[in-house]
Amino acid sequence: MNAAAWSVLLTVLVAGWVLLDGAIQGAGATLLQERDHDGSDRRRAPAERRVVLGAVAPMLVPGDVWLVAALAVLIGVFPYAGADLLDAASPVAVALVVSWVLRDAAIWLRSRRLKRVWRDAWDILLVVASIVLAGSWGALLGAAWGSGLAALVLGVVAVVVTRLHAAAVVAWRLRRTGPLPVIVTSVMIVAPVVGTAVVAWPRLVEGGISAETMGAYGIGAAVVVPLALALQVRAWRLVSRPLSRRDTSFF
Repeated sequence: MNAAAWSVLLTVLVAGWVLLDGAIQGAGATLLQERDHDGSDRRRAPAERRVVLGAVAPMLVPGDVWLVAALAVLIGVFPYAGADLLDAASPVAVALVVSWVLRDAAIWLRSRRLKRVWRDAWDILLVVASIVLAGSWGALLGAAWGSGLAALVLGVVAVVVTRLHAAAVVAWRLRRTGPLPVIVTSVMIVAPVVGTAVVAWPRLVEGGISAETMGAYGIGAAVVVPLALALQVRAWRLVSRPLSRRDTSFF
């Protein structure tokens, strides 16, 4: 595999991650409140929160796998480009990693005790971490453009689009709508990733390792990519099924 092939693979991995994890981020950000039919905000009951998390839960672990794979490609194949991005936006990168860890911890731990204070505390952390996570990956894309304005704009766009994506996925899972809104929001959430890949392509390719090492790493990609694709397909197959009581029992 040459630098161009690795660049395409990195773009696909990041796009696959936001496609899956974007729904988790949006669901987490809107966990406590939802927009009612009359346009007013309404606080969700604990049972409704479990439904929302259960609806997007199949995307959680596969999304984490896609993110780890993307980071492995960035660090292992494009270390110089990754270092330049980290130098330009190290606080944003730290915010992304920390919010990702806290978001996942909140999802796994919120229902481990029955006390309401325990659950509400984790739910508040989940909301904050989800918003920060969405904003930070959008801002990181903007940093790859080399523009502070792009970082601000894409950060805001990511926060908004993840909410729309989550709402579409949850509504589809609950059979309130068909798959078309999910397709639309999927295009919306992947578009900034593709646009950033086009803009940052020259710097990315120049920041790679030697061609010989890239070729050797291709063996690992041949193993990881089919696994990641299988997890992506399985996640969407599970999401396409109607939500059952078993899906919400863990949360």
